[in-house]
Amino acid sequence: MGNSLDLDEMDRTILRSLRQNARMSLQEMSRISGISDATLQFRLKRMKANGVIEQFTITANPAATGYTVTAIMLVQTDAERHDNAVMSLAKIPEITEVYGVLGEYDLFLKVWSRSLEELNTIINDRIRSIDGIEDLLEIVVVERVKEETPPV
Repeated sequence: MGNSLDLDEMDRTILRSLRQNARMSLQEMSRISGISDATLQFRLKRMKANGVIEQFTITANPAATGYTVTAIMLVQTDAERHDNAVMSLAKIPEITEVYGVLGEYDLFLKVWSRSLEELNTIINDRIRSIDGIEDLLEIVVVERVKEETPPV
């Protein structure tokens, strides 16, 4: 069940419901989907056990938490110190996404801060100081048009 080919339409219906509201009760999901409570419970347990569902979580409003500035960064690393740089970047709480990418840059980061001044401090004092970071391209987000979890 670990890959998408093992998911049937009933599984996808359950996942879409949870994607919209991870706190939805089984009774509410049953009412909306027409799937019985017992079947929902069985399918959820199976999807959790097989790693299809990794976690149940919330999405906090960035304005409410104070993290109103978002930046996308492309990072070039030294090949010999790449792994160290990745591990160090992943430990910075304001960096919520780290992806290895192909092309001129090695990494793609998503960074959150409370202000441009704080972003500047994160970049200069915490990111650029990591051993193995060679170059950064910083892009400050001015409008969040769409931000979602992957489709199911």
